[in-house]
Amino acid sequence: MMKRMVERLIYLVFTLFIFIVLWKGTAFLWEAFVPWNFKTVMAMLFIVTPILIALSFLLSTLAFQYTKDS
Repeated sequence: MMKRMVERLIYLVFTLFIFIVLWKGTAFLWEAFVPWNFKTVMAMLFIVTPILIALSFLLSTLAFQYTKDS
């Protein structure tokens, strides 16, 4: 039971780390190429952010499966 909780905590921390890296990369590209106005801010909040969250969980899951298979 304790091992499972520690494993999930490591998974969530790893997912958070991946999300932060994706967020910073997206913010860098967003600032460079997307004009700043109300519509683009709403697009970032309601479209891009959920995609980044899903992608971070997906990448974290794939990384953990890869380490378990190795």
